[in-house]
Amino acid sequence: MKRFALIVAGGQGTRMQGTLPKQFLPLAGEPILAHTLRRFNQDDIEIFLVMHADYLSYWKETCENLENIPRHTLVQGGKTRAQSVAAGLAKLPDEGWVAIHDAVRPLCSSELIFRLYNAAAKEGSAVPVITCRDTLRLLTPDGSKTVPREHYRSVQTPQVFDIEKLKNAFKLPDFEHFTDEASLFEAAGHKVHLEAGEESNIKITFPSDLIVAEAVLKEI
Repeated sequence: MKRFALIVAGGQGTRMQGTLPKQFLPLAGEPILAHTLRRFNQDDIEIFLVMHADYLSYWKETCENLENIPRHTLVQGGKTRAQSVAAGLAKLPDEGWVAIHDAVRPLCSSELIFRLYNAAAKEGSAVPVITCRDTLRLLTPDGSKTVPREHYRSVQTPQVFDIEKLKNAFKLPDFEHFTDEASLFEAAGHKVHLEAGEESNIKITFPSDLIVAEAVLKEI
């Protein structure tokens, strides 16, 4: 079945303390988003980029000065991430596999993407996770307590799903309350299959993350 990638670039980047949304900030001299799109530059993947209406023209103009940007279809997003993903899904057929990916995760490897699509084809979904390095504490009414970190995993993107099942999950009345597509997929009664993610597949959220990303790019 056909493979699609839905890149979600609707964030405003308030935690980056900048005027531009963080997906447009420079990383190694080019927008973060440019690096992310190139990760999905494979012949059998059709890319859809979901973006806030205010930045559609800006991105089109920016692309004119960039090289090797894979062909992609722009989709106007909504006010929330969930609305934006729903808008992107509406552009896809019901059959196939879709990878939902954060625009500000520019370091996921082609090997990881390939592995996730293949795992989803067997399991119905594939979600990359990594182990938790830090000690975790659970907040309680009386304070907090340590919980065994080996029981927990940090979730990454891209998250790959059967399109028809994911579309049906977005029909749940409270779909906007879920923090990621895997949680919504699970709430709709479907199994979430976990795959090993990559430590380098960081989400650029704070200014310090750009420094780390620059270092990783130099090693690729």
